[in-house]
Order: sequence, then structure tokens, then C-alpha cells
Amino acid sequence: MNTRAALSVSLIGAILTSAYFHRPIRVVRVQGVCSSFFWTARSWLWNYPVTEDYAIWDTGDPTDEQVFGSDRIRLLRIWRFLRPFFVSRGYHPYVLKDPTDLVSDLVPSTPPSTEKITIPFAQRFYSTDDDAEATFFSPFVWPAQDTLGRDVILKYISGPQPSKELRAFHLLQSDALRDDPRNHTIPVLDYVNFNGQVFVVGELVRYGRAFVEAVAFLHEHIISHGDILPQNMMTDALIPQAKKLTEPRIAGVRGPKRRYALIDFETAIVDYSPELLAGFKKDVRDLASALEFNLRCDEDVIPDIVPLFDSMKDSASPTQPSAAAALSHYEEICSSLSTEDLELEDEYHYNWLLAYDGDT
Repeated sequence: MNTRAALSVSLIGAILTSAYFHRPIRVVRVQGVCSSFFWTARSWLWNYPVTEDYAIWDTGDPTDEQVFGSDRIRLLRIWRFLRPFFVSRGYHPYVLKDPTDLVSDLVPSTPPSTEKITIPFAQRFYSTDDDAEATFFSPFVWPAQDTLGRDVILKYISGPQPSKELRAFHLLQSDALRDDPRNHTIPVLDYVNFNGQVFVVGELVRYGRAFVEAVAFLHEHIISHGDILPQNMMTDALIPQAKKLTEPRIAGVRGPKRRYALIDFETAIVDYSPELLAGFKKDVRDLASALEFNLRCDEDVIPDIVPLFDSMKDSASPTQPSAAAALSHYEEICSSLSTEDLELEDEYHYNWLLAYDGDT
């Protein structure tokens, strides 16, 4: 080896040694030796934005603009860092519409599918790229498209130690429960593992009987959801976001083939524990609160829906119905409704969606 080559090797060695002590190298394990080497190097260069610490996904106090803004920058950086990894697995994450604007909406990075969309993927009710925009709302969730341009979601659910959410998904997607018609939970299309961090790929999937049945199904199998909110109640339809409250709804969204699903099992209770019964009562209360926004009709039209929701929300009462009892009462109410009642809309164009067979 000549003098110049020896000096070059020595210099590279000195740089690597200095870099190692400045920022120790941590091996990142993904599928394949070459991929592991690439992601170890990329993680080192990016100063390891993805770690086993769950706090990296925390958005902090949203009322503290400075902290919330810095957290948003960190979370956007995590998803941007992971983008090549998901692409290598066949999923193309959405990108910021305006890369210079941290609060910009997210837009597809690949052309939409030109083929007919079938189950389990969401049906589209938009026709322009502007209508396909999404909002970065949850730090754990990022919209994406598969290699055929079909819309999916990517969601972080667990670190190396299995989380409650991952355990709930494994149970609900088991052979015994996955095809049960009462199982209105979001279907998992794929599990993606990045160095022990687990992401699910799910379909993009608002409404009433299905969710009452879904909660009854969960409780039957000793699962309390723990976070039943409108944003966790989805339908398999991609609909442009309304610009104002009175904007007319899109025709054709409803129908017996529409499917609904509960998502987000981060706070789930998945086995017998002292908190399980309280979790069941909270689920019933939260379900009524979430449903009544769109389902609470005038008493002279559907007189029984109001006392049902009121009884469900009274979690302190010993007479609060179970999810199974609420489902039975709900079906009794729906079975007595006329077609005109089922198609009822209020002055703000909300659908009460009380259809007994298929629509709810």
C-alpha cells in the first residue's frame, strides 16, 4: 500500500472512530443483510429518529404552541425518515402538499388506482386530487397507497414488547373471529416490522347498528375498546371533507354494502382484570355519546331512541344496559321504522342512518 492510500485509510478510520464515539452505532434489524446495513447507516445519519421509547410518538400539550409545533416537526421527520422503508414494502405514504408548510395537508404521492376498487379496499367518492387531501391528525397514523394505487393507512401500534392494541388485533384477526359477521373492527391487511417497531396496514374504513353490534362482539370476547369516539368509527368510503356544515352530502354513499369498523385499540383491555367491568360500562356510555350526534332524532319521529341513548350514557346506574342489551333494544326500535323514517334527514343534512338491514 502506498503512502497516499495508507493515509486515506488512516483518515477514514479516524473519522469513523470519532463518529462512533460522538454517536455510537446501533444496529437496525430489518429483513435482509443489505437492508439492515442501509437502515443502520440511515438511522445513524438521521440521529436515530425511531427508537423503542414510546414517547417519540407523543404530541405533548396541544395548547402549548411552541411544544406542540416542535413535536409536530419531530413526528413529521419520523414519517419522512420511514418513507423509503414503507415504499420497499409496497406502500407509498402520502406527502406534504407544500413541503415548506408544516401544517400543510397530505396528498397522494402516486396516481390512484384505475381499476375497480373491491373489498377490502375503500370505495372512492372523490374525483380530483384536491379532494384526496388528508390531514395529519394522529401521530400514529399516516395515509398511503399500495403499489396498485389503492388507499390504505399505516399505523404504529407496538414496540418490541407487544402492546394491548397488538394483542387485540391478533385476537380479532384470528381464524376464530376474523370472519365473524359481527366483527366490525378494521381488517388488517399486513403487519410491517421495523427493528421491532410494529405497524399495521389497514383499509380506510361512519354507521349505528354496526357499531352497537361491534361493541357487543368485543365484550363477548372479553375486550373493552376504551376509546370509542367518532374519529375511531369509520366506513369504507373515501369522501371529500365538507367545507361547511350545511354542504349537501354525496349521493350513493349509503347502502347495504357499506361496511363500518372500529379502529384504535391503544387503550383496550384484552383480558380479565379489575378494570374490565368499568371498561365495558365506559364503552357503552361512549358509544351512545358518539352515535347520538347523528342518530338522535326528534322524539315524535323515533320516540325510543332518546331514552335508549340516555340509559346507555348513565354509566353510574346499575340499570345501564350492557352492549348486548343495547343491541337488542336498538334492533327492536329499527324493526318498527318505516322506509320514510329510515331516510330521515335533518335541516343540516345529517343522515340519521337508522337502517335496520345493512346500513347501520
